[in-house]
Amino acid sequence: MKRPTFSEGIIVAVLASLVVTVAFTVLSTFFPTRWLLHIMIAGVSFAYVCYLLVRSQEKTGRLIVIAVWSVVTVAAGLFSPSTLITLFIHVGLIWVVRALYYYTSLTIALMDLGLSLFAIAAAIWTLMYTNSLFLSVWCFFLVQALFVVLPVDLKSAFQKSSKKDSTDKPLTDDTFENAYHSAKVALRQLTTQR
Repeated sequence: MKRPTFSEGIIVAVLASLVVTVAFTVLSTFFPTRWLLHIMIAGVSFAYVCYLLVRSQEKTGRLIVIAVWSVVTVAAGLFSPSTLITLFIHVGLIWVVRALYYYTSLTIALMDLGLSLFAIAAAIWTLMYTNSLFLSVWCFFLVQALFVVLPVDLKSAFQKSSKKDSTDKPLTDDTFENAYHSAKVALRQLTTQR
């Protein structure tokens, strides 16, 4: 299965925003706001973690991830003094899943952590200035969708660019040799792509 795409992330952002907005609007008349926000954050976090696990090429450890997510969620629900701390805990869980399942470099994983923190900042800023839950959730997941532009590993990203520069240049002025060389480069690219 291929990595998620940015357009897929936009769809996830719109769906999450719609579900959260409708559910919060309907359920806020029956339940206290603080309790409802904790439940909604946990539910959206679980849905997004499941989405990441399904779209990942790595197949091992999925049940352990869900078990750890469940334990941390219960502990956060019981002991978290504020909704903001619960939000940070769940965004941290999302980051850990992406770091484990999508990256092989610590540097890239830390860049993703920065992206996650920026997503929280964008969501809070949007909520403060628009007072719209829909826009806030949409901004959060829109920024989260940008994780697909991060490479899996810095070393492989640099090797691809240097290998491409050195192997794509024609070797001689002979047309047949250049065509043969181009065919070899194309075949190598087809066999190394996922």
